[in-house]
Amino acid sequence: MEEAEIPETLIAEEEEAEGGRFFACYLLTSRSPSYKGHTYIGFTVNPRRRIRQHNGEIAQGAWRTKRKRPWEMVLCIYGFPTNVSALQFEWAWQHPTVSKAVRQAAASFKSLRGLVSKIKLAYTMLTLPPWQSLNITVNFFSTQYTKHSAGCPRLPEQMKVKVCSMDELPSCTKLSDELLENEDEWRHEGEMNI
Repeated sequence: MEEAEIPETLIAEEEEAEGGRFFACYLLTSRSPSYKGHTYIGFTVNPRRRIRQHNGEIAQGAWRTKRKRPWEMVLCIYGFPTNVSALQFEWAWQHPTVSKAVRQAAASFKSLRGLVSKIKLAYTMLTLPPWQSLNITVNFFSTQYTKHSAGCPRLPEQMKVKVCSMDELPSCTKLSDELLENEDEWRHEGEMNI
C-alpha cells in the first residue's frame, strides 16, 4: 500500500516535539442509550477542546461522531515524540487487522469491537516494537474504566498508567488555533507503513 501523505504543517511540527509538545490518541465511548458500547478513536493535541468538539459545544471537526452524542473521553495515550508517531498509532489502533505492526497480535482477539477490546488492543499495541520503547502515559479520566485494563498485557517498564482529569494533563499552548481546528483533516486513508 502507498504511504499516506502527511501535511507539511505537521511535518514541520516534528522538530518542536522535544520542546514539550503534546500529541495524544484517545478513546471515546458514546453515552447515548441508543449507541451504548459504540466507540471512537482519534488523535488530538488538546483533549479538553477535542471532547467539546465531539459533543458539539464548539465548532470544527468531529462530524463523524455527531450522530452518537454525547461522548465521554475514556482515556488518552500521550508521550509520542512527534505528531506523525501519534497519528501512526491512531491509524493502527483504528485499523488493527490491516496494520503491518498490529495485525498478527490483533488476530488473537476474539473481537475488536467495544470498549474493553479497544482498551486491551491499545495496551497490546504499546508492547509491540514500534511503540514499546517510548515513554508513554496511559491516562484514564475516571476510575470507572481502569478495571478494563485488568486483563491487558503488562506495559513496558518506562510507561505509566494514571487517572487524572483533563485539567491535569500537560498543556499544548504553543499550537496555533488553525492547527487545533484542523485535527480532523490529518486523517489518513492509506496505510502509514506501520
